Amino acid sequence: MPEEETIRRSGASPMAGSPRYTRSPQSGDAMPNHSTRVYDGMLEMLSTEDNPTPIVRLNRVVPHQQAKIYAKLEWYNPFGSVKDRVAENLIRDAGEKGLLAERQQLVEPTSGNTGMGLAMMANAKGYSLTTPLSSKIPAEKRIMLRMFGTHVEELNDDL
Repeated sequence: MPEEETIRRSGASPMAGSPRYTRSPQSGDAMPNHSTRVYDGMLEMLSTEDNPTPIVRLNRVVPHQQAKIYAKLEWYNPFGSVKDRVAENLIRDAGEKGLLAERQQLVEPTSGNTGMGLAMMANAKGYSLTTPLSSKIPAEKRIMLRMFGTHVEELNDDL
């Protein structure tokens, strides 16, 4: 049985099952073949069944016999946050439901990671985004949103 088939059937690792994975010489678990990870664009980095978000076993957190602890490396998403997938799903879902036309302007009142992910994803997919923000939002957040092509509408909190 080929090594690839052995890994797929054994379930040795949460990432086993993709033909891109081989056995680690140290642990024997499935590991990615990073030489095949060349992307034609940022959006291809979004995790999928064939391109999962990397998971690392943390061997020194607790004694090995007591538990296995894994960390999901969300910073491998195109823009460094789990919210990248949220933003992509919002845009894709709206498009599939016929709620979003090509080049339509999006409006979302947000200043957190979802807003950043939405700003970057909208820009990458050719949509414009406007986000109303409280004047209490730190300047660096407003600057970052603008860097990603978002029109920031600053609101007066005194009203």
